[in-house]
Amino acid sequence: MKNYQRKSQIKLKVLYEDINMLSVEKPAGILVYKPLHYQGKTSTLHDLVFDKLNFRIKGERNGIVHRLDKETSGVLLLAKNKEAEKKLKEIFKKRLIKKYYTALVWGRVEPIKGKITIPLGRGAKDRLKVVPKASGKPAKTLYSVLGYYPKQNVSLLDIELKTGRMHQIRVHLAAIGHPIVGDSKYSNRKTTIDRQFLHAKKLEFVSPFDGKLITINSNLPGELKTFLNKLS
Repeated sequence: MKNYQRKSQIKLKVLYEDINMLSVEKPAGILVYKPLHYQGKTSTLHDLVFDKLNFRIKGERNGIVHRLDKETSGVLLLAKNKEAEKKLKEIFKKRLIKKYYTALVWGRVEPIKGKITIPLGRGAKDRLKVVPKASGKPAKTLYSVLGYYPKQNVSLLDIELKTGRMHQIRVHLAAIGHPIVGDSKYSNRKTTIDRQFLHAKKLEFVSPFDGKLITINSNLPGELKTFLNKLS
């Protein structure tokens, strides 16, 4: 895989690239783009890759077809032109792209395989927080347990995201009593890791341009591997 560097000194790994699409490995701690409420001046991932996208006019969301939370790492897919942006947004909307994650959560998750279908909505007091809400939008998360760490009382999960609501995995797991390790927004449990243990490990879809099956993988980042090894 190739790497390239920008003024911010953040190195991004290119996981996949063709004439229409670009996929990079997003590090934890960087925004995908600047939302309307954001007042900071820190570079976003979009800033770092914009010169690889074939848009004549710069805009913070040009090429953005989905997003990852700031403290989530892993596979991020971008469109390189307006036609590609339209087609990729459409297959995300139709849920034709399979999205897989790895998460470490507090507690012993049982059963070893499960489905969470709690509807989600914005918080009444904090609009930047998502809460379980009967009147919210449908949301579906599938999980399977990859391993237990009884001494630390944590579980390693493989997750398939069937819908793409804001903070969905984090809120769903917290709602069943198993918040993500390191998630400061939806858990108050202390840990030595300085980010949330949530990684987007794979996207799989049929290309809307040539019909080929595309699978894009991202390995668990070094800091998460190290943390996991310490648990063992």
